[in-house]
Amino acid sequence: MFSVFLGAASNPDFDADFEGWDIIEHDFGGPRTPSTVSENHDNVPEQRNLSYEASEAGSDEDYGEASQATRRQKKGGYDSRIEQILYENPELPLLIVDAGKSSESGGKYIVYTIRTGDLEVRRRYSEFASLREALSRLHPTLIIPPIPEKHTMADYAANPTKAKQDQQIIDLRKRMLAVFLNRCRRMDEVRNDGVWWRFLDPNASWNEVLHSHPIASIPKSNMKAPPLDPANPTPAHAFLPVPASSAKLKAASTSATNAQGMIAQPSEYAASPSTAAHTISGPQLFGRIPPESANLSEQDLDPYFISFESSTKDLEILLTGPIERVNRRTLTHLSSLSTDLAELGARFNGFSLSEPSASLAAAIERVGQAVDSSYIATEELSASLGASFAEPMRESAQFAGVVRSVLRYRVMKRVQQEMTNEDLAKKRALLEQLERSETEAKRIDQYLTSSGTANVPRRSTSSAREPPQGRRESPHDDTASIDSDFPPTHGDTPSASQGIPQQEEIPPTHRKSSSGNFITNKIFGRISHAVHGVVDADPERTRRDQISKTREAISQLEQAQLASAQDVKDASAGVLKDLKRFQLEKEDDLKRYMLAYARSQIEWAKKNKETWEEAKTEVEKIDDN
Repeated sequence: MFSVFLGAASNPDFDADFEGWDIIEHDFGGPRTPSTVSENHDNVPEQRNLSYEASEAGSDEDYGEASQATRRQKKGGYDSRIEQILYENPELPLLIVDAGKSSESGGKYIVYTIRTGDLEVRRRYSEFASLREALSRLHPTLIIPPIPEKHTMADYAANPTKAKQDQQIIDLRKRMLAVFLNRCRRMDEVRNDGVWWRFLDPNASWNEVLHSHPIASIPKSNMKAPPLDPANPTPAHAFLPVPASSAKLKAASTSATNAQGMIAQPSEYAASPSTAAHTISGPQLFGRIPPESANLSEQDLDPYFISFESSTKDLEILLTGPIERVNRRTLTHLSSLSTDLAELGARFNGFSLSEPSASLAAAIERVGQAVDSSYIATEELSASLGASFAEPMRESAQFAGVVRSVLRYRVMKRVQQEMTNEDLAKKRALLEQLERSETEAKRIDQYLTSSGTANVPRRSTSSAREPPQGRRESPHDDTASIDSDFPPTHGDTPSASQGIPQQEEIPPTHRKSSSGNFITNKIFGRISHAVHGVVDADPERTRRDQISKTREAISQLEQAQLASAQDVKDASAGVLKDLKRFQLEKEDDLKRYMLAYARSQIEWAKKNKETWEEAKTEVEKIDDN
């Protein structure tokens, strides 16, 4: 997965340590991570004593010393002292100088003291976590470094109190949180972010920062915000649809796609080597970074992102699998060996006291001292490998998840663009259909008007009711023939007011039936009400209202379409830019880890060689008599 050239260092001290060594390559049977490190990156920091001290946690020697060059000045002044320090000293390392219980609120939690120049601020682990979350939301296209993981549920179940206050965990967090801060410091976008300044400012309340602009201005869904400035979305972003978390791109059925729906088929640029991923000639893998001169579409960029994601996944499997298991066994073995050597040294020293021969007693004592020295060196080796190799390897494995989330964000932006285009096409088709219906209705109305059909008088309500009135006259005729004392009135027909009471009269049997079927009438009454609600009383007006609403929706979606297209472009450019930075940083990190591993082994061997050579000299002085 990666190749490390241990003999390529140009530092004189390092060359002395590796005198006579040839180039060593570690090839673990998988595709190698191509080197992008030029000669000016091969300088190895000055060799230091690798004996692990707690005071060195977070010292950041690996990131270089503060720049001694002329300090740059910012035009317009500074808003805070911390901004001035960070702006004038961009290479100034951030140190975590202390980690311990807080004196506030009864000291129930651990705080970490961060030193930036001459300023110090104390932050909790939860505040580091909220800082990382805030930076991820403010810069969704950046690969924000991970922080050390929380305690596992098994740790809490075994011993809740110890899990929170375990000194080893505190020291681990102290080192890795310092690495997190310095990685963020080297990212231009983060270093110039006001949220970053206020996290390091002792005069800023972090709780207020989290509930104020720009963090509080970010939409709940980052899909409704621009990639490069999520805290200031445009009005058009409010009209963007939000895709489901499991959404995939609708790629062509004939193209090979990955799990996210991105086309995995290499484009015409696939055969060309990437300058960021390859620096050697000969047969090469598909470039992980596209050429800067290539003006590629989003579909053409997909294979590069897929290749990068696949490479990161392979590295994660390697780091969390074979290397992690070997590291654990090695550290466990070294820890056990140091314990055994400590006991063995004590035995030799005790044995020397009971030896009557002076020369033999001195030799035995010197051997015991050599064993004690080996015990100390082995303990230092175990601590050094854990801090400079095992922990960074676990951090590199965490980066894989961060890379996948950033690549997933770009895919979601593309899915959002597809959804916006589909919604806009549907609305336009609906508007066309409604306008066609409106035109047809107007044509029919115009035809009826011109043909005179519209002037035909319609039947009145009274004429429609004539048949029932005729049926009502028959009882009067029958009554006139039976009761001759009261002849029928042959005059005007009953008026409307006279007819109403007769229509409202209901026989007793009918009223009883109605009350008996109360539940049935109630149910059918609701159904009738629902039917009348569905039936459009004025379809022409409804159609005109729908046309107006559809045109408004189309206008909004057109704005959203433009915003979405720009978002996809910005997201791809931002992600691609940071992937290039991350690729270089990852390769430098792997080289640094390998060099640190080699230095630890060399330092351990040197100490053992010196002490055992002295013991050998003392043994040779034993008197034969």
